[in-house]
Amino acid sequence: MMNPLAKVFLIEDDAVTTFLIKTLMEKFSFASEIITFPNGADALEALHKTNVSPDLLFLDLNMPIMDGWQFLDEIQTNSQFSKIPTYILTSSIDPSDKSKSQSFPNVKGYLTKPLALKDLEAIQIPK
Repeated sequence: MMNPLAKVFLIEDDAVTTFLIKTLMEKFSFASEIITFPNGADALEALHKTNVSPDLLFLDLNMPIMDGWQFLDEIQTNSQFSKIPTYILTSSIDPSDKSKSQSFPNVKGYLTKPLALKDLEAIQIPK
């Protein structure tokens, strides 16, 4: 199977979705450590506190407190965080969201929920 990533951040406000994605990742050894956050603000705080960037980040767009777009805008201003490979994970099928996500250099893909195993397998792991 795939080489597991050391650390993945999953930023998603829906508890059921978080549980399902985390379970899927664990089942297929996608990452050694999957850390979940209910919104962008909590994830941003964790990035600043630990100074250890995840290998990959999954980001929901529509969340309370700080949504995915605000989170992306925030991390662009920090050279350490702006390079974290990020996959948008959303229920939005709005083409303008997809095209907007492509304006961020660190966004590597746009996945729609529910996340499936084939989505995980298609992810290009940064070497």
